[in-house]
Amino acid sequence: MRLYPFPEKKTWKILFAVYLFALLMLARNGMLSCALWGFYKAQILMLLIMGLGVLAFAIVNRRELKRILTDRRMLAAAACAVLILLPMAAKRDWQLMYFSILVYILFAVFLSYFVRVKDTAKYYVVILCALSVYAVLATYVLRLLPDNGLVGIPAFINDKGRDFYNFGLAFVSITEVKERNFGIFREPGIYQYFLLLALYLTNYTVEWKRSRDMWLANIILAVIMLTTMATGGVVELGLFAVVVFFDKKMYRDKGLRWIAIGLAAALALVLAVSFATRNRIYWLMYNTLIEKFASRSDSVTERTEAIAVDLQIFLQHPVFGAKLSDVLHAVRNNTTSTLILYAVFGFLSGSFHIAAWITLVWSRERRVWANLALLVILFMSFNTQNLTGDVFFWLFPVMALVERGLPLLKKPEKG
Repeated sequence: MRLYPFPEKKTWKILFAVYLFALLMLARNGMLSCALWGFYKAQILMLLIMGLGVLAFAIVNRRELKRILTDRRMLAAAACAVLILLPMAAKRDWQLMYFSILVYILFAVFLSYFVRVKDTAKYYVVILCALSVYAVLATYVLRLLPDNGLVGIPAFINDKGRDFYNFGLAFVSITEVKERNFGIFREPGIYQYFLLLALYLTNYTVEWKRSRDMWLANIILAVIMLTTMATGGVVELGLFAVVVFFDKKMYRDKGLRWIAIGLAAALALVLAVSFATRNRIYWLMYNTLIEKFASRSDSVTERTEAIAVDLQIFLQHPVFGAKLSDVLHAVRNNTTSTLILYAVFGFLSGSFHIAAWITLVWSRERRVWANLALLVILFMSFNTQNLTGDVFFWLFPVMALVERGLPLLKKPEKG
């Protein structure tokens, strides 16, 4: 498909990076927006920033507006509008959340006019890596300053009553779960989704000029994932590493094979020592990976309950789904993003979400088992928290659906 890019100048590239950075900071699941402006003001500001992007695009491409407005992407945008708004109208469920989701989808369609998925992914990975390095520094080093009364750092109390040091581009828990890295997000369970998405894009979407850059990004993202201590994130990271190792046939490289063996041996040694001495690492792993399931903690109970209830609601309302508030408040903490979409939108509109992710992930050049494994791991990451109202939940899969799906609809030329 034709692109209508901004000028190939460094200034425009920097502006686009700042643009994505601002959206990430203002995203629905970020903590900075609530700490500085309040949730609703932050969402309005994010919409204004999106609008400025559209305006800038229209000005730069003013001579191409007719072609832009008749591009097949406009048909894709119209089809998405029908998929999202038809269930709302059929149920007379007049909630702004439907429009929020539609705006995020249309924004992804808009980006596809001037930038490729692979290029957008590179910006995202670099930005997240930079933010994550700072978050680790703030969580484990900078926090020592206010902890010891050396520097006064403003505190932020979230809607659950938890207090955090506000380091600007990172939020550090003061009294509860002090060891866990929150980054800029309201929950480590949400942070793990953004990190796993970045890991996938790093290994399968971004075209790196130097392989060392890819490995550096992988190391940063993997280490940061461990610092979140999110149960799902730790499991997903391990599964993802195994899939990448065998899918990319890294075992054929003698050096990488020995590195993998060395890492496995080091991990086994650390685990053995930790279990023998019951040290800090042991208790962190126990609380993260074992206790939740052994004691059926609220985290596990809420997730299993959400799956059962959302599935039941979908089966009762398979065409257009149930009303939004009925689904979101069906359980105390509804976390299953995929089943929430099916329960709210019904089968057709709910399946749009799955189709978009399949388009992003599936590759004919990759073996079927690897495609399926990657999809399962990604779906695990966004079914540990409700991410349906976040622009970065829709951005890359919808861009991929437009970029790779629309060309398939082109009529074959008559010979």
